Amino acid sequence: MFNLAPLSWVGLICWIIALTSAVIWGRSFRHKQRNLMGNMGIYFTISALFLLVAVGSLATRGLNYGLDFTGGTILEMGAYKMVTVEEVQNAINDFKQPELGDRMVQVGATMTPDEEGKPYQRVVVRVTRAQASAEGGKQLEGKEPNDLKAHLAAKLGDLKELGTASIGATVTGELRYHAFVAMGVAMLVQGLYIFVRFGLQWRYGIAANVAIVHDVVIMVGLYSLAGRQLDSPFVAALLTVAGYSVMDSVVIFDRIRENDQYYGGKKPFPEVVNQSVNQTMSRSVNTTLTVLITLVAIYFFGGSTLQNFAFALLVGITSGAYSSVFVAAPTLVIIDKYFKSAPKAEVTYSASKGEVDPVFQETGTDDGPKRRRMRGQRRRL
Repeated sequence: MFNLAPLSWVGLICWIIALTSAVIWGRSFRHKQRNLMGNMGIYFTISALFLLVAVGSLATRGLNYGLDFTGGTILEMGAYKMVTVEEVQNAINDFKQPELGDRMVQVGATMTPDEEGKPYQRVVVRVTRAQASAEGGKQLEGKEPNDLKAHLAAKLGDLKELGTASIGATVTGELRYHAFVAMGVAMLVQGLYIFVRFGLQWRYGIAANVAIVHDVVIMVGLYSLAGRQLDSPFVAALLTVAGYSVMDSVVIFDRIRENDQYYGGKKPFPEVVNQSVNQTMSRSVNTTLTVLITLVAIYFFGGSTLQNFAFALLVGITSGAYSSVFVAAPTLVIIDKYFKSAPKAEVTYSASKGEVDPVFQETGTDDGPKRRRMRGQRRRL
C-alpha cells in the first residue's frame, strides 16, 4: 500500500516513537512540576551543540541554492509512457551541449489525458548551465532548451511540450534580496508586536527574537547539512517557522505575565517563569504534535515535490517548539536577572522537589477563593 524504501520506514518508525514519547512526557506535567529553569545550562548546551553543527555546515558545505536563487531553465513535458526519476536523470546525464550543472527531476504519479484523450505523465526538469552564459546567467539560451527536449525525447520516447520558463541572474538576485528583507521585516515587526503586547517590556521582545534566530540558524544549517536545495518554498517555510516560534512563545509569556502580576513581585521571577512553563507545557506539546503529525505524513507520503518543504518545516517546527520553552523562557530569566532587580520573597513550595503550587495547579476543579480572585484579576487585565 505504501511504497516506501526500507530507510524511510526506519525514519517513519523513529518519528512515531519520538512523537509518542513526547505525548507521554507532556501529559506528565499535569501531575508533577519540574524545575526546568534550574537546568537552563543543560538546555543552552544542547542548543550550542546544534548551532555549532549548523554553523559548521554553513561554513564548510555552504548552501545548495536551487533554481530560484541561481537562475536556470524549467522544462515541463508529458511522457506518453510511465517513466521514473532515475530514467529521466540518466537521460539528462548524456546531454553534453551545453554542459549542465544542477538538475532536478519531478515526475507525476499518474497519467493525465490530453486534449485528444491520450494519457501522459507529467515530467518537470529543472537545469542550470555548468558555466554562466554570455548574458551572465545560468539559464539555457537560444535553441538549447529545444535541443535538450529533443535529446530527452530520443531517450524516453515521444514527449508532449507543456511549457518552458527561464530565470535570469537579475531575477535571482532580486529573489535573494527580497528573501532577506522579508525575514528581517518579520523579526522586526514581531519584536515590536511583543514589545507593545506585553506592556512595553522590551525583555519579552528580545527573548522571542533570540529564539527566532536560534531556529533560523539551526533550520538553515541542517538544511545545508542534508544537502537539500534552497528555493522559494524554503523561504516560505522559514517565515512560517518564525511565526510559529513566536506564537508558542507568546502563550508562555502570557502565563508568565499573569502569574507575575498575581504575585505582585513577591515571588522570585525565575520561580514564576518555571511555574508558568510547567502550566503551559502540556498545551505546548499537544499543539506542536498536531503540526508534526501532519508534516510527517506529508514528508513520507506526499511525494518528492513536497518533501523538501516538509523537511524544512519538520526541522523548524521541532526547533521552534524547543526554543519557545528551553531558550526563550531561560533568556527571559537571564535578562531579568541582569537588568531588573526583582524583590525576593519566601515561597511556599519547591519546584525542584516536585511540589505543586496549590493555587495554580490545573486539575480542572474549583481551587477555592484565591483561584477565583486570580481569575477576576485576569479579566480586569
